[in-house]
Amino acid sequence: MVKSVRFYLVLCWTVLIFSLISKPITGISESQEKITFFDKGVHFILFGVLAWLIIWAGLEFKKVNFKILAMTAFVVSFIYAVFCEYFQVFVPGRDLSEFDLLAGNLGMVAAVIFAFILFYKPKPKLLLHVCCASCGVYVAQILKKDYEVVLYFYNPNIYPESEYKKRLGEVKEIAKMFGIKLITEKYNHEEWLKKIKGRERDPERGERCRICYQDRLENTAKAAGAKGFDFFTTTLTISPYKDAKIISQLGQKLAKKYKIKFLDKDFKKQDGFKKSVCLCREFGLYRQNYCGCEFSKRHKNNERDEINKK
Repeated sequence: MVKSVRFYLVLCWTVLIFSLISKPITGISESQEKITFFDKGVHFILFGVLAWLIIWAGLEFKKVNFKILAMTAFVVSFIYAVFCEYFQVFVPGRDLSEFDLLAGNLGMVAAVIFAFILFYKPKPKLLLHVCCASCGVYVAQILKKDYEVVLYFYNPNIYPESEYKKRLGEVKEIAKMFGIKLITEKYNHEEWLKKIKGRERDPERGERCRICYQDRLENTAKAAGAKGFDFFTTTLTISPYKDAKIISQLGQKLAKKYKIKFLDKDFKKQDGFKKSVCLCREFGLYRQNYCGCEFSKRHKNNERDEINKK
């Protein structure tokens, strides 16, 4: 109901403008300057209010892009203003005036600027750590609705390098597909091995994995803080094989350390993992069969061997 009322007001205002410019003018010679000045002010108000009403009506659509809405309001108002000026050629006592059109344009610009000040709320910037395209494709899509998302690929744990390049290539594809900026960091697997030294035989989701989570999250938080982001988060929680509670605790600690907000979300909830699998199939994306490092690959191979023995 509210939507229809707002658009009805836009329609009523266009009718009001047309009715005003359709009235003939007589006897203007005695006070030409006053009438001319008043006329310019009227054009400023009439078309400024028209642009404002179009923006106000368009805001009822929750998913509308405000910048596109403001541009549309200006273009529609401008076209209508040009039509009205041309129509006045056929009205007695009136004529086409570029100054009237300029006054109307200034009113539209003022309305758009005021609307930006009052209504425009830019999306907060979020740096999203992605470990692979299969996780990133779903998470990036749902976050784009509320955030200005930038993908961050820092995964020195991935082994071998050919696997790393394959996953990075897929992430570049989804970044291009959805028009999302991607930041990549240098691959240094040897440095990562030093960080988990002594934990090579830890079970999956053990202390080695916690160190790996922290390493990737900390680099994401550090980069987000340095580059002026409002939030950071990771796609790691979408995997049923990752400990979301540990990732949450690490993210909150790093948020305090680097003075930046952590978007604490378990993306596997509400069938997030299943939905990501479906999207991968839809877009024909590569899905790896192990987490990333050589130890997780070995664990996965051992599991497969045990199943085959049975």
